[in-house]
Amino acid sequence: MSLCNGKLTANCNILTQVCDRELSWKATKNEIKFVMSAKTDKWLAVGISKDQLMPFTDTYVGWTATGATYLSDRYIGKYRIAPTLDKDQNLFVVNGSYINGHSSIEFQRPIVTNDANDISIDGCRYFFLAVGGTFNSVTKEIDKHISRPIVTPQAICINPSTC
Repeated sequence: MSLCNGKLTANCNILTQVCDRELSWKATKNEIKFVMSAKTDKWLAVGISKDQLMPFTDTYVGWTATGATYLSDRYIGKYRIAPTLDKDQNLFVVNGSYINGHSSIEFQRPIVTNDANDISIDGCRYFFLAVGGTFNSVTKEIDKHISRPIVTPQAICINPSTC
């Protein structure tokens, strides 16, 4: 069964249905759109992995500061090593905002790219949502995430031809 869209949440208020962290996705035949949001003024990141571990994960790290949104395509190689910028930035930022203490970034990327550091969405993958520490808007460097990332409990299997 293909899951063309879905949502991953953490710490949701039952009455207001507002969550401290939320990741949603919607796939089409050629691309996938992610929306990541959290109650934070730190960086946010989506990870795409073949397992539930951080090493060897394709990641998209971003933040909204001083009215501008920054997002980058990165790759996590070894454990406890900061993600490095990909040579090819296979993404398109659709929207970013910081309102009432909540950051939100919406972006799209191709299902399949020609970048060796990008993990294809065509197949079964785990999705992560991480909330970071500080970021440097000039150098684009980031500190380690401040809490354990949330991850889909099972692999999300996407068959783009059915989306």
